[in-house]
Amino acid sequence: MASRSKFKDPGLILTIVLVLYASFVFIWWPTEIYVGGISLVGWLMFIGLFFWFLLAIIYCLWIEKLEKE
Repeated sequence: MASRSKFKDPGLILTIVLVLYASFVFIWWPTEIYVGGISLVGWLMFIGLFFWFLLAIIYCLWIEKLEKE
């Protein structure tokens, strides 16, 4: 069984993506931009829920693909 590089591990890659998204939201937090009466940070956090769900689906499909190989 050939060992894969830890840098190509789906969990590590998707964790980095999540940390980058969370960092973007928290860096943006002090700004006061409102869209539809709601802070842009609130919208980013709301969209983040769907983004995290999408990443969970991608992770599951990616792991299944790797296990088949």
